[in-house]
Amino acid sequence: MSDPVIDTVIFILLVISVGFGGIGVIGLFLFPDLRSRMYTAFRASVIGVSAMVVSVIIFALFIYQSNGGDQYVTLVIHSIVFLGIVVVANSVIYTTVLRRTKTSGSCRNVSLQNVKNQDK
Repeated sequence: MSDPVIDTVIFILLVISVGFGGIGVIGLFLFPDLRSRMYTAFRASVIGVSAMVVSVIIFALFIYQSNGGDQYVTLVIHSIVFLGIVVVANSVIYTTVLRRTKTSGSCRNVSLQNVKNQDK
């Protein structure tokens, strides 16, 4: 099998990946405005996927070093390409959604305007 130290590092990275995925989901439900939700989802998903990709790369490099085989080099390359696609797709979606939304100020300003309009 593999080294216990490598297994521990991979396990920690996978737990970090799941943790940041959970943080992203909680952030989508917790924050009130679209910008905060998008920022949380973007950052948490990139960190979570990055931790997962690093764990896959560590596993593949360790197995490649001990057993050999070109499939593990291919796995590393595919993991890096996957990370690049996720980062680019998140960036494009993040900027597109934020450009198409109009900001009407903070929640407090909107509620103060509603109170002023009701007084008239």
